[in-house]
Amino acid sequence: MENYKCGKLYNLALSDLTPNPDQPRKVFPDLEIQALAESIKEKGLLQPILVKKVEDGQIIIVSGERRFRAHQLLERDTIPAWFTTGDPEELALVENLVREDLTAIETAEALDRLRDKLEGQSQADLGKLIGKAESTVSEILSLNKLPEDLRERARGDKRFALRELKKIAKRRDENKKRELFEKYQAKLDSTSKRTRTTGEDLHQKKISAMQAYFTNMAADDKILELSSLREQLGSLKVSIEEICHNLEKLNSTFDASKVEEAPSTTKARKKMSFEGMTYSSPFLK
Repeated sequence: MENYKCGKLYNLALSDLTPNPDQPRKVFPDLEIQALAESIKEKGLLQPILVKKVEDGQIIIVSGERRFRAHQLLERDTIPAWFTTGDPEELALVENLVREDLTAIETAEALDRLRDKLEGQSQADLGKLIGKAESTVSEILSLNKLPEDLRERARGDKRFALRELKKIAKRRDENKKRELFEKYQAKLDSTSKRTRTTGEDLHQKKISAMQAYFTNMAADDKILELSSLREQLGSLKVSIEEICHNLEKLNSTFDASKVEEAPSTTKARKKMSFEGMTYSSPFLK
């Protein structure tokens, strides 16, 4: 490999690198690249990219095109990279499949290209290569039966599930395929909209619940405070009523005491009891 050794880490100029034309991943959302660039700026590049020097002298990016694009966005001049001697398309496909970075359509198209390239390889062989069962490989490849324009619409969208797309792809009538695809996409769009709305509603509900909690807590404190005050007032009312009642009885008794009594009787009445309440009269001393 001339000046480059396989397995050795190099800092390569971005201008010397060429994206892999057979890269399985076809869609690179701007927001995703922006987020990755911010992460690299803050924490540095955690994983070098993988490259290979091909016969015409070009250095092809085998895996790590998102990291490469993020470095371009950051206006960096170089990027850490490992060299490999493996097949770029095969390595890129396996790496993306392991990381589950590809959509169902991207996986189907990449497998189809790989099958054409590896002549004589069965679906079972492809399965061993990517760590999938033969039946799963067959299902994935069946997605290539979808019309090109439908595959284009689903290519960069991870919402489109393999199990649903394969049901559509197995239909022989193309109009039926389109009809089912439209219904499926409408369902996905409706679910996504509802999920966003639900998320906003849930956030608002949490805020409302917190406000209600603190409001109720304050109200509960006031209720407890008022309940305690009510109990105290009730007890005070009973005490006042008892005092008034006893005073009335005392006055009646005092009026009766104005009648002349024997000395012995007077001493006996110095201490009187009213309904279980002992009251020493200052007037009978």
